[in-house]
Amino acid sequence: MQLARAGESVLEVEEPDLVIYRLGGSVDGPHLRALRRAEAEWSVGKTHLLALVDISRMVSSTMDARRASTEPGVGTRNRVIAVAGGNRYTQMLVDLTMRAVRLLTHSDTNVRFFGDEATARAWLYAQRAELMSKKD
Repeated sequence: MQLARAGESVLEVEEPDLVIYRLGGSVDGPHLRALRRAEAEWSVGKTHLLALVDISRMVSSTMDARRASTEPGVGTRNRVIAVAGGNRYTQMLVDLTMRAVRLLTHSDTNVRFFGDEATARAWLYAQRAELMSKKD
């Protein structure tokens, strides 16, 4: 189910615990913040989240978008993130951003890169049991 749209990017959710960021075009800070706010509202009361970030249609991201992704989030901190698609350059930018997120938020969020969405989903589903055992 589509929850929010910002620019060429979309946030989808699948119950009980999957959020899907389909990033498209040039992602900027206001777009990413809007999607993150929608995620926060949807995830109220959830103990964990599986996050799939599809970067296959993302062309670029602004410095403000990278900054927005490192801002403290609202909602659950118990999450795993699978990044699917994208070229090497885009993957490198996402990897650097995720390293900054972990450093700034003192988070041990597990992030992995995958060539396609099916493989990313399989890994996320395998992580569900571990996340369900964690407490906020």
